[in-house]
Amino acid sequence: MSRSIEVSPICIIETPFKEKFGIPRQSMLIPEALGKMEFPKNDFFMEAFRGIEGFSHLWLIFSFHEAVGEGAKALVRPPRFSGKEKWGVFATRSPHRPNHLGLSVVKFKSIDYSSSKIILMVEGVDLVSGTPIMDIKPYIAYADSYPLATSGPFQESPIFKKVVWKTEAEMNPETKRLIEKVIGLDPRSGADQMDSFGVSIAGYNVRFQMTDGEFVILEVTKE
Repeated sequence: MSRSIEVSPICIIETPFKEKFGIPRQSMLIPEALGKMEFPKNDFFMEAFRGIEGFSHLWLIFSFHEAVGEGAKALVRPPRFSGKEKWGVFATRSPHRPNHLGLSVVKFKSIDYSSSKIILMVEGVDLVSGTPIMDIKPYIAYADSYPLATSGPFQESPIFKKVVWKTEAEMNPETKRLIEKVIGLDPRSGADQMDSFGVSIAGYNVRFQMTDGEFVILEVTKE
């Protein structure tokens, strides 16, 4: 007999990504992608974060909240595949899961205890801004890392493609590197055939296209 379980988010994470297009397909591919989480400064959270500074990386358990309305799918088409091949959802990291839960490892950056709230900062996020975080756990290297593990067609790390700027944009160096890395990872799906693409990153609308094997940034406007 199935048994319902109530799960509530502990916070909402803020990231540079307003939309799903452009988000790295795995965490830690882009360290410049920062995540910010705020918590009330109450007795529970003051105690709950004790010792977290001792861990270099953390697990974020989150909800694929934008996919909840679409329901679960037994077969899905991984975006890196150019054909129409489908895989079972449990053999992928698709958001269209029965409980729409995801798991990402991120790097601990800082934790700040202000007068009214606690702010946790992490690096290398692969989440859309506004994602509900259900839980946080420490990454334990000896138990969570298996260098000899195999992972089918998703085992190969993505290769960053060259990115060329054809426009001038006033922004800090960190944001420029973030934009270059997001586009260099090729956010297009295998089926995309358009000439140019637009993506929202860290408060900028970026227009780009693929030309002669490299990405060209055509236009950047502040949102």
